[in-house]
Amino acid sequence: MAVRDERTEWLRVEMYRRMTPEQRIDIAARMFEEALEIVCGSIRDRQPDISPEELEREVRRRVLGPALADLGRKQD
Repeated sequence: MAVRDERTEWLRVEMYRRMTPEQRIDIAARMFEEALEIVCGSIRDRQPDISPEELEREVRRRVLGPALADLGRKQD
């Protein structure tokens, strides 16, 4: 993990404090979407022939954990 200096961290916190809640949620949502893309890419690299259904299940398992991923599938 990168070392961050205190001044930079203070500036970052101040920047986020000036944002509206909607702006912060938008940033979080975009970060989550990017993380999902990274997870999908990682799975496809290891399993190039994976079906879309299997890919969705594996992404759920990795992001939510096995217990929550299984709960989501039972409701589908």
